[in-house]
Amino acid sequence: MDYEVTTFKVTWGLPPKARLRLKSNGNADIQKVNAIAAKATSGGVLVSALITSAVTAKRIQSTMKLGTAYLDVDFAVPPRVNMKFVNLKANEKDDTLRDTDDLEIACK
Repeated sequence: MDYEVTTFKVTWGLPPKARLRLKSNGNADIQKVNAIAAKATSGGVLVSALITSAVTAKRIQSTMKLGTAYLDVDFAVPPRVNMKFVNLKANEKDDTLRDTDDLEIACK
């Protein structure tokens, strides 16, 4: 579906947490994205939610002609998916979104 993994963090503790950041590369063909989503409905609740969120982000990205889409997935109880979009006109310096955990560490 034209996403790449940019960050995967695991924090050990009670409960353990994992965070995944996916970055969209360009505009994928919506028909291909819909076909992938239709095939992946039997992968379990978490996989289904992740694929549904990725497909929704691609649809929003192509319909509204937005720039790069980022999906932040928190594997926690309950799992959470955040979508962020970067303007098409943003330069490479502005293209990197800061992770709130990185900001928290930098402020200490």
